[in-house]
Amino acid sequence: MTRMLALLLVVVTVSCGVAGCAARPPGAHAGGAPASPAGDPTPSVFSSVMVMPAGGPNPETAIPNPGTGSGNPLLARALLPQSAPGREAALLLPPAVVALPDRDPHSLFIGLRQYASPVTGPRACDQWTAGLSSAVLRGFNLAGVQLGIEQSTQPPDGQPMFSETIVTAPPAVLGALADPPLPAACRDITTPPYPGGVKPGTVTAPDAAGERIFEITGTGKFPVWQWAEVIRGNGFLLEIRIPNQSGDPEPGTALPAIAANAYHRAAAILTPAGR
Repeated sequence: MTRMLALLLVVVTVSCGVAGCAARPPGAHAGGAPASPAGDPTPSVFSSVMVMPAGGPNPETAIPNPGTGSGNPLLARALLPQSAPGREAALLLPPAVVALPDRDPHSLFIGLRQYASPVTGPRACDQWTAGLSSAVLRGFNLAGVQLGIEQSTQPPDGQPMFSETIVTAPPAVLGALADPPLPAACRDITTPPYPGGVKPGTVTAPDAAGERIFEITGTGKFPVWQWAEVIRGNGFLLEIRIPNQSGDPEPGTALPAIAANAYHRAAAILTPAGR
């Protein structure tokens, strides 16, 4: 795969490639239309795409926010600054805050700003394979829950592309999402056409309330589809998800630093003084 894939991920609505797939809306199949069994184990694009008109505006910016109300503007500020090389910067969708409940479960608004792996397994694995935003929408699509979401593409300095999710919610919701036990069925997922699994790692976050780090593994050309880290702060939960991508054989090595930067920025903005 070449770096053109990174641009394709921004231009095509929900394209899937080495960088993985945009997060599926509830009830949708992550990974889109399966590739031919005889072809390379690379996910194909969804059957429905928006093609960027030459010189025209990005039609994806017209997709309405499916949330209720305007949401907390601090959530958008708490996200890491977006980055992208050259003309790709104009194609990035702006960060967004979605105040739940989500009024349109089929909307691409959230999925276009998030990465999810093409590996699918039991629904209990979604929090790892499809991502934090998907788990929130499936299990906690409730008033009082908000999502801050964005994607960044690979900037000129070679840092990897990633997506970020910040969740604010009542303590019971954050507790349920923060550090659930990994089901045994998620460690080895044989579901075709993209088998893989979840491989937990070890990480220490001395100034965070909790943290977990893991890989979404694959097979063949892509032994790892994505690297992800979830950190619980005071009143929020965040996820950084790095897809496998060109230009760096081990983009996952940057995950702890990116996640730490994201956590400290979010904590500084979202945690009231003295708490």
